[in-house]
Parts: sequence; structure tokens; C-alpha cells
Amino acid sequence: MKRFLWVSAYILGWAMLAGVLLGVWLHFYPSRGSAALYLTSGVQFALIPALMAIAIFAALRRWFMLVIALAVSGVLAYTQIPLVIPASAPQGQEFTVVSANLLFGGGDIGVLEKIVADADPDLVSLQEVTPEALERIRGSEIARRLPNEFAIPYPQAAGTALFTRQPLSEQFNIPDTILHNLQARTDLPGAPGTQVLAIHPAAPLWGEKDGWFHDMGILADHFAKLPAGRVLAIGDFNSTWNHATYRKLLGNGLVDGTDVAGAGFLPTYPTDKRIGNRPLVAIDRVILRGFVATSMDSHHLPGSDHRALVVTLVAS
Repeated sequence: MKRFLWVSAYILGWAMLAGVLLGVWLHFYPSRGSAALYLTSGVQFALIPALMAIAIFAALRRWFMLVIALAVSGVLAYTQIPLVIPASAPQGQEFTVVSANLLFGGGDIGVLEKIVADADPDLVSLQEVTPEALERIRGSEIARRLPNEFAIPYPQAAGTALFTRQPLSEQFNIPDTILHNLQARTDLPGAPGTQVLAIHPAAPLWGEKDGWFHDMGILADHFAKLPAGRVLAIGDFNSTWNHATYRKLLGNGLVDGTDVAGAGFLPTYPTDKRIGNRPLVAIDRVILRGFVATSMDSHHLPGSDHRALVVTLVAS
């Protein structure tokens, strides 16, 4: 019996270590399979089997395996550490921006009004904006607080909108993306003429992932060609920090806002499943150049399958 327990624990340790190795591989490898893409969204959870593997091999006194488990777990931890170490914030006026996915226009505009009122943002990025939802927003406190609008509404998921406190200029829809991805310029506190983008690439649906690769490729090329100056790109990226395809967007001086803020794991999706308002993946994100994110938070938005994202920034 004792030997059976020892062997079972040893096998369990190997199984946990295999899970950690899979997590490391998924983080670095730009997977193209549906299963791999979905698993990559949960790479951070591989830290749990990492601790289990270390504990098991230490208890069994399998020192060689313990060293391997420590090394592999260290690599996995290294991939996640940037998300929990905040950058130093410069002196300057802080301001906020908000992003929300409305789920085919069904998000509760009244609750979104309250989120916007509490955050008092200079910019709001909205995804899945239908024509009907846009009319409700135009009649809400959101439009009164942020009177400058660039919106391309569309049925179901393709519509996107930007609302800002200061006037917008140089407005255009990033060409060839399946869903509308918007770009413009506006003045933000301490950052005149900032290039602002409302982002929403196609979702990597199970068995229908080509649209996501298509849009992410276009966005990567577009981001790489952004002219010099401050950039703020916020929205539903349909990808996480652990997707290598997402991190390809982070060239040309661009950085991930969660990395800069040290906000850690901030899941925002999904909130409409049986698990209720307990999201599992962090796909609502902000990418920056010339700013430091000082804090990030999320808020429940009834009628949507995403939590709204609220980010505090300061120009650097």
C-alpha cells in the first residue's frame, strides 16, 4: 500500500510538471489550433500545478525532479511576473479611460452611465455597438459628458464607438478588419494630439479562428506603422497576455497596460455563463505609448458578457 501511494504521488508529480511545461510552451509558441488558443488563455492557472509538483517532489525527496520542477516553474513564473510589477509613474495629471463590450448592443446603458459617472473618463471605447444601442448612448449621460463621437454602429458584434471629452480629428476605420477598429486623434490631459484606438478583432471561435488571425495580423502591421507620438489603444482584444500573437502588437514602443500598472490577473470575460459574474480570462486590455497606467479595475455590466474596464493613466 505504501509503495502504491508513493508511485501514485510520483505519477501525479509528473502529471503536474507536464501541465507546467504545457503552460510554458503555450505562452511562447504562437499556437494556431482552437484547443491551444483556448488553453493559452489560462496559462496563468498552470502556476497551481507548478506548486503541486514542487511540493510532491520535495515530499518524496526526489531531488533531481525537484530541481527540474523548480526550473520549469521559474520559467512559468517569469512569464507572468511583468503583470504584477508596476512601473514608476511620473508626476502629472491622472485621468481615466473606460472600455466596455455591449454584447450585440444588449449591455445595460444605465449601469454603464454610472460606471462612466464614477470614473469621470476622458475617453470611452465601446465594442459591439448596434444602431439601437448607439441611439440609447446618444441620449444618455455618457454622450453629455463626452460629446465628441466617432462611431460605426453595426448589427451584432461589428459596431465600435469612441466618445471623448475633447474634439476628435483624423478619424478612420482601420481597413480590412472583419470587425470595426477605429482610430482618431484627441487631446488627453498632459497629452495633446494622442492617437486613440478602439480595438475589437474578430473572436477566435472554436473551429472559426481564421478571422482572429486575420485581424490580429492586420492590427500588428498597423501598430508597427503608427507614427511617432503618444498612443492609447483600448478595447476587447479577444486575446490575453499569454497569447504570443497578442504580444506581437507590442513593438514600436508600445507596451501592455496591465504590465505597466502591475495589475496582475484582471479577468473580464465571460460573465454570462453558468459561473455568473466570475470571469476567467483577461481579454479586455489597453496598449500604451507615452503613458503609464497607474491602476486598472473592472466593473460588472449587466446584459454583457464582459466586465467594463477602467484604467487610470498619466502621460509620461
